[in-house]
Amino acid sequence: MKSNESILGRLMCAIVLLGIGFAGCGGGDGSKSMDSANRQARVTVDMKADFSTSSLAKPARLLGIEEFVKIATCPTTTPVWDQPGYEAGLDCDNDGGVIQYITPTNYKVAFKRLTFIRDDGTEVDIIADTGTLANSVVLDITSQVTIASPALLSGDYTLIEGEIYYYELEMSINDPSVTQAIRVYLSDDDFAGEGNMGHHQGDITLIAANGTELGWVDGGAEWEPAALVAPRGSINGAGGTDAETGHLRGLYGDTSLWNQTAFVQGSTQDIYIAAWPLNLTVEETDQTVVFSFRVGDSWFYEDFDNNQQFNPCGGVSDACAGGAEWSPLFPAVSISVF
Repeated sequence: MKSNESILGRLMCAIVLLGIGFAGCGGGDGSKSMDSANRQARVTVDMKADFSTSSLAKPARLLGIEEFVKIATCPTTTPVWDQPGYEAGLDCDNDGGVIQYITPTNYKVAFKRLTFIRDDGTEVDIIADTGTLANSVVLDITSQVTIASPALLSGDYTLIEGEIYYYELEMSINDPSVTQAIRVYLSDDDFAGEGNMGHHQGDITLIAANGTELGWVDGGAEWEPAALVAPRGSINGAGGTDAETGHLRGLYGDTSLWNQTAFVQGSTQDIYIAAWPLNLTVEETDQTVVFSFRVGDSWFYEDFDNNQQFNPCGGVSDACAGGAEWSPLFPAVSISVF
């Protein structure tokens, strides 16, 4: 909270300005002679993936992260299925599939828009709306990257809003010596206004080394280039059919995920709108805001052949056996201001 002296000083300055048009209410320093409403500073916005910290971390009240410690023992009552949050090596649902996690080696995020929002509702685009999902800005955050360095007007910026097209992570599957890029679609681009690109929420596609999309992972099929399908066809997972659009959701997620308001906007648009709290006060000093996507252990699965390798629908049926659980995990995001 600002001191009474500070408030009084601003009131006196305003009186002087209104009374005689004097523009020097800054303590005699000509560099600070601008009215506070017109002050600005440059804010550099960086983003990176934190591979060392678990995606199971829980966001704290504002900035920083309250760590989530995985539960070391199974619950007393046998659950219907295993779920993230328990230690690797456990088989709490007693179905023969052992809980395992994978940390990717590379990570990308595709943004259609990224916006800072001030406490008075003023919006400032860090990534301007690209118009369509297909034109999203794809950020390779494997190493820290600078997104933008805008000059922001003074004030308290309390919220960040982003429209995310997909996450893309690279990790080993099937063969431990080979990594594969896997794209997880969080938004639906299969509308006329989006160009009828054919992707629905929850779709999983494999990506070639040159960035080309190889095709869709099909239900019950191995995650291998030869088994992929294109066009999408009738792939449908536990998310069922979107009631507004009639689109079949992909293999990732269920109705409790996709029916949330963050993912649905109507019959002609379904874009994932993420929101994160921000505690950024802009005055006259340049600052840096760093997004850290905590992607450690960001792939969860049940390992049915206990080889610590995700080999979906091959061998003993990781991801294909009855009740086999797997999921890319939404990374927790910590936001630091320097």
